[in-house]
Amino acid sequence: MDVFGAIISLLSCLCKEIGRKHDDLKTFNKDMETLKKEMKYLSGKEDDIKIKLQRGDQQVGMKCKSEVKVVREQIENLKNEVDSLEHKEKLGCLKCEVCFCYSKLMLSGHVKEKIKEAIVIQEKMKSFGELFIDGVVDTGKTLPMAKLVYTATTQRTLEIIWDSLLDTNFQKIGVYGMGGVGKTIMMKHTNNRLKEDSIFDHVIWVTVSKDTRLERLQSDIAKEIGIPLEEHDDRQHTSVKIYAALHRRKFVLILDDIWKAFPLEEIGIPEPSEDNNCKVILSTRDLKVCRQMEIQKLIKVEVLPEKEAWDLFKVKVGGNMVITSKLEKVAKLVVKECGGLPLAIITVGRALRQVDDVRVWRNALNELKFSTAGIEGMEAGVFASLRFSYMHLRNDELRACFLYCVLYPEDHEIPTMELVKYWIYEGLISEERDSEAENDKGYAILNEIKNACLLERIDNRSGAECVKMHDLIRDMAIIITRVSPLFIVKLGVDLEELPQMEESMENVERISLTNNNIQVLAGEPKCPKLSTLWLQHNRYLKNISPSFFEHMKSLRVLNLSYTRIKCLPESLSNLENLRALLLHYCYDLKTMSPVTNLKLLRFLDLYYSGIEVLPQGMERLVNLRRLNLSRTFSLNILPIGVMRNLSLLEELYMYRSRYRWSSNSLQVEGGASIEEIINSTHLTNLHVHLVDLPSFDAYVKSEQWQKLESFYLIVGQVTDLLPPDTSKMKYIVEIGGCHIVDCERPLVLPSNTQYFAIENCNDIVGLSELPWLSHLNELKECHISRCNALRYITVAENNTTLTTLETLDLWELPELTSICKGVVQHDTLKCLKRVKVDGCHSLKNLFSVDWLHHLKNIEEIQIRNCMMMEEIIFKTEECVALSRLTSLELECLPNLRSIFWGVCMCDSLQTINVTNCPKLKELPSSIATSSLTLKAIKGSRKWWNALKWSDPGDQINLEHFFKEQEEEDDDDDDEAIDDDDDEIRSL
Repeated sequence: MDVFGAIISLLSCLCKEIGRKHDDLKTFNKDMETLKKEMKYLSGKEDDIKIKLQRGDQQVGMKCKSEVKVVREQIENLKNEVDSLEHKEKLGCLKCEVCFCYSKLMLSGHVKEKIKEAIVIQEKMKSFGELFIDGVVDTGKTLPMAKLVYTATTQRTLEIIWDSLLDTNFQKIGVYGMGGVGKTIMMKHTNNRLKEDSIFDHVIWVTVSKDTRLERLQSDIAKEIGIPLEEHDDRQHTSVKIYAALHRRKFVLILDDIWKAFPLEEIGIPEPSEDNNCKVILSTRDLKVCRQMEIQKLIKVEVLPEKEAWDLFKVKVGGNMVITSKLEKVAKLVVKECGGLPLAIITVGRALRQVDDVRVWRNALNELKFSTAGIEGMEAGVFASLRFSYMHLRNDELRACFLYCVLYPEDHEIPTMELVKYWIYEGLISEERDSEAENDKGYAILNEIKNACLLERIDNRSGAECVKMHDLIRDMAIIITRVSPLFIVKLGVDLEELPQMEESMENVERISLTNNNIQVLAGEPKCPKLSTLWLQHNRYLKNISPSFFEHMKSLRVLNLSYTRIKCLPESLSNLENLRALLLHYCYDLKTMSPVTNLKLLRFLDLYYSGIEVLPQGMERLVNLRRLNLSRTFSLNILPIGVMRNLSLLEELYMYRSRYRWSSNSLQVEGGASIEEIINSTHLTNLHVHLVDLPSFDAYVKSEQWQKLESFYLIVGQVTDLLPPDTSKMKYIVEIGGCHIVDCERPLVLPSNTQYFAIENCNDIVGLSELPWLSHLNELKECHISRCNALRYITVAENNTTLTTLETLDLWELPELTSICKGVVQHDTLKCLKRVKVDGCHSLKNLFSVDWLHHLKNIEEIQIRNCMMMEEIIFKTEECVALSRLTSLELECLPNLRSIFWGVCMCDSLQTINVTNCPKLKELPSSIATSSLTLKAIKGSRKWWNALKWSDPGDQINLEHFFKEQEEEDDDDDDEAIDDDDDEIRSL
């Protein structure tokens, strides 16, 4: 019974276990279905992510979040594990039923785990949000750079660059300057500062070289911003990727050393604007690149001034321990030869670092002076850098024009007009239809060279535009011209004879031997390729051998100016290709050999020569464009018919020539008359001296002057003491020694006259007697001298208001008693800026108050040698204002007692100069109120100490403006003037 009961109990337990296992199998099957459903859902979610990721890949610069990558890996692992479970389940099916059940029961726990894992992964995917983050590098990279020596100029330029980057008005900034001036190190400094300050999201630095293609530039930018490029990507695809990476980001793109402009959109750079707060800053040697890139802010990196250059050099050479008092003088000369160029200063400084041998220093100075590359680093560093700019010029034409400048002396201010003319005569500029077109092309070439920072524009003292070569750029150019093209340039080295270079003379193209002591041009130099020969300023040069020019068939430009030659040899006629013959200031030159064969000659300059008769064959010079015969004081005649044959003549200069033009051919026997000028249809510039008023009247009535770019017409007998500034005034008329009021017919001036001078015209009482003056709407200056009957300038009843006149110069007018007679009209002299009065002894005061109210623009007042002058402004209690007056000069006015008795406001006054005015004891109190603009009160200490002050505080306030100067002796001045006149006459 016990055994039977035990069996029954065992079977009962077994049945219960089988039932439980059966339930477990049901649960397993259900869990397996659940797992499959969860995995199917998870796979769908994964497919959605894949699609989004594929779309995101097209947004270049975006990258997948790390957590997304991790979850995708988890999904992949889970799928593999679930596949493994299913595989094990199927293996159990192939065995017995018991094994099959046992297999499912064993896998049940794993299935439940995988369901939980799938649910956890799904929850993670719900919290993803954006699948991507910005893949572009954050702030850029810090660039290695040499330690920057902070000179004042460097610091100032860096601050301008920085301020421009912060200024919302500028999105494109251009930094330009010559090679070696320090642009790159400034750009690197700016990059690193931007990196530190994190002003922009992204700082992208790219170095652009001369040979960089756009594809290479795109590749460099892509690398900097961290976007991948595929091998099959062309420029367009790359552009799209770069644009996609940057168009929604605040970036600054730094492009260093650009040589050629390109559109930003071609490489994929979004156009910087105020809206996107993006910037592009570039550095270049070529200003033209900045303009073509539409730069809004131009910043020029200048060479260092002398003191800063010296300080930088001392740092590089080792300081005062090296530069002893023994070396200092030669060291400063070495620095001067570096011309303020930082690269040169650093290179030379390093080469001489810790060197204390004065002989080595002197050798370095000679190397720099004579344009050699003997100093370590100069050839590979400095000259190579500068030569790179030269080679980058667009074509050989520009390079040839640039090299022409080395013919000028070092530091020479080269007039641009002269330089362009030389280029034209040399044939460096292809011949155009007319001179204007040639000049335009020449100036376009000049601008390209200036833009490349190989020439620097300056304005000389007279205001004329000039260019200048930096010393080291000139040294580089000289080194080039020692090989090809071959030049011989020896300037100011005291040569007494031509240099002996027989082995290379056949290949020499240009020679400049100016400012030497050559006395004779001897022999027959064989120079078949020579096109330019400059021998000017050889002050001892008197003789040229008869056959000197025999073997110079290619010569185009010959300059013998400022020499003492007495004649030109017969071999001159061999120069059939000569374009320009310059004999400026050859005042010993009396005769010339025939010029019949010089049929290509375009410019003949005989200014201030001693020529008495024009050379034979002048009428054959059918290509002559410019003829300068000004100041030919010995020229007796200009033959009839010469002008008629010079049919292409554009410029005729005969200012102060002895030969005078007349409408009456009988006045100059055998000479050309004014009709030949009138009939010269190509004339654009005319400077001539006319015999009398009828000749002048005949020319004016022809209206030929309307076609001219400039004219200088002198009539009668006029001295040469106060010539006008022809760089500012283009249309000038001077009349002297004529009866201009009582002439047979009313005198008429060209309506565009800008400068009008009357001298020794003793029939004129006032300018108002000349009604035609009211029609000169461009008149800027009026000079009146030695008209003994002149008493006033304008009167109220007349319409001669001179409304455009800016300068009024009155000189030696003994009867002049007033400027304006009667009530002043509203527009009278309304534009007047300068008044100069000298030697008007009857004039007691200069202005009336009525007139002053109309002089709103007066800037300068100069009064000299007026014996009766008592006050500048006629006595009145009324307050007047000269708000633009900057300069007041009073000299040799023995009776002057007052400048002005009342109140005169001079808010812009800068200088007061008082000389030999012994009775002037008081300055207007209102001058003290000008202390904000005042710079100097000049006069003798004796005069200053004797001044009386209504308010003692005024003297204290003005004391530091006083500049003592010596009183001048009038007799000495007169003697000096006489000496000047004698010198002029001797010339």
